[in-house]
Amino acid sequence: MKLSEIKPEDVVTVFDKPSRKIRERQGKYVSGNADFLTIQFLYYKDSLSLSDLILGKVTLFKDKEAVTLL
Repeated sequence: MKLSEIKPEDVVTVFDKPSRKIRERQGKYVSGNADFLTIQFLYYKDSLSLSDLILGKVTLFKDKEAVTLL
């Protein structure tokens, strides 16, 4: 699935590695621009860097399908 196909309010799952552990979070996609994606999680909003997505530090899934930039 392409990043451009995700619409606001779509539920996405984020896998990232903030330290030594892999963290899984689920939230709603809010918005995105050329540098960041904003995701609304249960108690907070977080901005994810697109460069982290490109480098593989963060992985997004929507309906068990990986989200790619292309």
